[in-house]
Formats: sequence, C-alpha cells, structure tokens
Amino acid sequence: MKNLLFLISILWANISFGQEKCDCDVALSNLISKIENEYPGFEEKTKDKVLYNSFKKQLTEEAKEAQQSSCFDILDKYTEFFRDGHIFWLNSKASVNTEITYQKEFIKVDIEKFEKKFKNKNIKIEGIWKNDYETMFGDFDYTIGLTKTKKNEYVGFVIKSSSKLWEPKEVKFRLFPNGTYEYFDKDHNLQKGNYTIHNETIISFDNVKSFFVKENTTNENSLDKITELSGFSLKKLTDKTILLTLPSFDYVYVDIINRLIENNKSLLENSPYLIVDVRNNGGGTDNAYRNLLPYVMTQSTRSLGIEFLSTPTLINGLQGYIDGIKDDKSKQDEVTRIKREIEILKKNEGKFVNIHDSEVDIMNVIIAEKSPKNIVVLANKKVASSGEYFVMFTRQSKKVKIFGTPTYGGLDYASARVFDFGCPEYQLVLPTFRSLRLPDFPVDNIGLQPDIYMDKFIEDWVQYAVDYLEN
Repeated sequence: MKNLLFLISILWANISFGQEKCDCDVALSNLISKIENEYPGFEEKTKDKVLYNSFKKQLTEEAKEAQQSSCFDILDKYTEFFRDGHIFWLNSKASVNTEITYQKEFIKVDIEKFEKKFKNKNIKIEGIWKNDYETMFGDFDYTIGLTKTKKNEYVGFVIKSSSKLWEPKEVKFRLFPNGTYEYFDKDHNLQKGNYTIHNETIISFDNVKSFFVKENTTNENSLDKITELSGFSLKKLTDKTILLTLPSFDYVYVDIINRLIENNKSLLENSPYLIVDVRNNGGGTDNAYRNLLPYVMTQSTRSLGIEFLSTPTLINGLQGYIDGIKDDKSKQDEVTRIKREIEILKKNEGKFVNIHDSEVDIMNVIIAEKSPKNIVVLANKKVASSGEYFVMFTRQSKKVKIFGTPTYGGLDYASARVFDFGCPEYQLVLPTFRSLRLPDFPVDNIGLQPDIYMDKFIEDWVQYAVDYLEN
C-alpha cells in the first residue's frame, strides 16, 4: 500500500532548558490555534461546537491561574479531547518540570583508550556493547562501554547515543552480582529488575524489555536469540498448526520478521493451519508484514487512499527530508517524487490534498504456490496503527478469520510529526493526513471488529484457535 508507506519520521528535538518558557495561558492559546488550523481531524472531532467551545473556555480560564508546574496537565487535557492516538507529546517529563529533576552521573574514563583496549578482543563481560535493535518501548540506540568495579559490579556508560539527552561517559545501567540491575531509561527514570547474560554476548533486562549485544559477536545463533528475546517466534504447535507471534511492526524489527519468515518457509508452505498472533502490536511500518502476505492472502488488497492537510510544518518537513538524501544517487527517484508533492502542497496550503495518483490503493500480492489453507489472526484492543492495517488487509483474505476483541481504533488520521506551536519546551505531535474512508467508515475509537469475539471467559486464545482450526 504505497500511500501508507509514505511515513514521516518523528525527530526528537533538542530542548533548551535554560530558555524562557511560555506562560500557561500563552501556551494554551498557541496550542489551540495550532490544532484548529493544522490538525486534519479538527472539524470532524468538533461537530458539537457548543461542547467544544465550552470546554475550550473552561480550560482558558484554568490556564490564566495555572502555575508552570501544572500547565502541561492543562495542555494534555486539551489534546485528550480529540481522542486521537496520533496526537501526543514527546519528552513530557521535560515539559512538566521547569528544571531537570534527575541528576546525571558520569564515570571517569578515557573513551578512546577504552575502545582501543577492548576492540576485537574476546573478554567475557567487559567491553563494548550495542543495542542496534530498539526496544518495543522506544529507547534510543546506544554504544555502551561496560567496565568492572572494585565491588564486583559492572557499570555501563555511554560511548555514543542517538539521543541528545545522553552524553558520553554518562552512566546508563549497573549490573549487580546477585543478578539485579539499575537501568536509566531514555528519560532518565530509574528502572530496576533482573538481568540475564546469554552466552556472554547478549544482555537482557526483564522489566524494560531491552537488550545489548557485544560488539562483533552477531551471528546466526545470536540473531536467533535476539529474535526470541524480542518476542518474535514461529513454532509448530501440533502436526497441523503453526503459531507465528508478531508483537511489533516497528522499523527495527523488519529484518527480524523477514528472517523469521525466510528461515521457516518450509513450515509456512506445508502446514495446513496458521495462527498469527498480533496481540499488543502497536504498529510501525507496513513493510514489516509485506513478506508474510503471500502466505496469508488469497488476492491483492484494496483500500481507499489518503488526503494530506497542507501545512508549513508538513512542507518544511518534506523539504528537510529530501535535503538530507539529495546526494544519495539511489534515492533520486524518491527526491523527484517528493519535490513534485511539495509543489502540489504549496499550491494548496490550508487545504486537503490527494498528492497521489488515485483515490483507491491496490497492493498487489503475489500469492505463494503453497501456503496454509486456513488462518486465524489473534488481535486485541492494543493492536494499533500498522498492526490495525494488517488486520484490515488480512480480513480481505477468503481463508482468514479474525479472533479477539475490537482493535485500538486509530487509523483515520496518521503520519505523525512534531509541530512547533511557539513554546519549544513542549513537543507536540500531530497527524498530517486523513483517510478517504471518512466519514463513511470511521475506525478511530471504534476499532476493527473481530469475526469471532473472544470473551473474558476464554483463557487460552491460542488453544481456542487450534481447536477451531482442527476440529
């Protein structure tokens, strides 16, 4: 589905805590103006103007008296009115507090000497570790130095990070001899739990669902372990039924999913029944499940397209993207296409624009010669974004039944990015397009309905699906 693959990355802004902040009434006024003028769902979500205007007036009065420490709650209350999962805040901890509340801790180390000491050396735990695969909870990429202390503990410090909020030599985590850890998440909140070191090459942290791989140790076995630790699996349940578990479609898991499918091609081709478990899958990219569709679908998929609301934020974001790839010869076709789209948007600023060629999207699927004859997809309330698109597409297959509960309901407005509303201490994220399904087929706050509802008395959904398929 080419239109929906046209996603815009959300970039974390570098917040300057020392600058003067907006008074709360100014921040709310700016936020209201931004939403009313640049949120694609504003008119649809505020049909009851009496209710909306009354709510806005009440919040405006609250903002006039609010302290800086409580202002974020007022702003958040306003955005919550729209009940749109693609409206949210980045780095809200920094937004709430007037000053940084955490105390950074640094280790005394010469990073250059440390890297030289452990480069390409097989020393058990000490050395250089990386989390090239992001966690399902959205942590950043880090290169970590792990060094042993006199107390027989190990301290993990930052060598480099994709986040500007983290500095070299800053302590990221501690490993204690009793198997417990202290781990500072992306916002410097302290997390505690138990860690495990697998084959002296992978460290996993239970409560934060994060893991680090020792530098230069990635091989087939470690990739299998990473797949397992990430929650992805394809396994045989019975002689007839296999289970594919896909907890996320995030960009960083595309290779893991593709590898899982490729390595288990024989099972997919020769098993009569397949269960695809996407429960709690919050989405990511449609590319993540594209290689699975030949085994699931019975025909190509059809869906309606999208309309972008042309705004300066969208136009500037697209321009910034192509500025970053314009020298990449392999992406010249993409640069040309986006330049054409920018020109269309500029000519229609403030309006909804279909920048693609058709109002209907047909995603051609080359059906596999051999594949399961009957399939169950398990979905629940936490299935969202591209997870919901997967459900929407697969329900078009003649051999698929959706088991579970209604999904999250967040497909009407999407392709989110950061919108500046004049108060840089707050990082607002808004969607940029609306679906052409609207208003006839809304999904937001409704969800996609299952073919078979799994009520609260069904404890084992997988076994229920096995029984359904085989009996």
